[in-house]
Amino acid sequence: MNNALKSELFRLRRRPQTWIMPILSVAFIAFFYAILYLVYQFGSEDDQPGLRDSIEVGNIFENGMQIFGFFGSILVVIVTASLIGSEYGWNTIRPLVARAQSRVGLLSAKWIVVALYTVFMVIVGIVGSLSLAAIFSVFTEGGLSSLPGGFWMDVVVGTGRWIVASLPYAAIGFAAALLARSNAAGIAIGIGISFVESLIFPLLTFVSDIFDTVQQFGISWNAEQLVSISTQPEESFFDPVSASQAWQSTAVLTVYMVVIVAATFIVFKRRDIISG
Repeated sequence: MNNALKSELFRLRRRPQTWIMPILSVAFIAFFYAILYLVYQFGSEDDQPGLRDSIEVGNIFENGMQIFGFFGSILVVIVTASLIGSEYGWNTIRPLVARAQSRVGLLSAKWIVVALYTVFMVIVGIVGSLSLAAIFSVFTEGGLSSLPGGFWMDVVVGTGRWIVASLPYAAIGFAAALLARSNAAGIAIGIGISFVESLIFPLLTFVSDIFDTVQQFGISWNAEQLVSISTQPEESFFDPVSASQAWQSTAVLTVYMVVIVAATFIVFKRRDIISG
């Protein structure tokens, strides 16, 4: 598997798409903070205190990272789906399997790359949000404010929670592309699930209250619990999420990922590569 992993990492580094996506994610976050700053500068004075708080570094999880959650998850799915979908699109899957020592080793290498790229993108989002919030805070009245106690530990924990929340969608994009043998299908399904699930359950709750419970076993609801982070709870835009709920959500998402990964190994080991 070592040779397969080295090959996958080399090809990932060589793809322009790999570097375009983090640049785009930071650009979206920068655009968000720029809009906040412009509204702060030219908007109503009554709104300035709230806008000033939103720009502060201490509130990145409620602002910059929420923008990353919307756009960044889409960009991650595009890359992870292409890791296997493009092999079918470019007809390189046959020689790739032929050169690999085993299909299990090849697929394991690709899954490791999926995980590494997801972690990389989340870190880019965190660092980008911290940097941009600091830059724009300098130009607001009072400049940079002191950070709340334990802020950096919250950043470490928050980064871990964002990674866990992002991995299922990256896994769905990769698995869908593999199962459908199509890059486009992987992207469409990966992005579609992230939007459809979060929209359909709130509507179903109008039909029956039972769907309030059912959605708690889905991906979207549990991912939302993990990313509902505030470093200043007294001013939080989110309902408090207990540590026990965060661990429960982590467990639910882990089960989904195990099932998804296992399914891809079963299918890939049995698939007739010669027929596509």
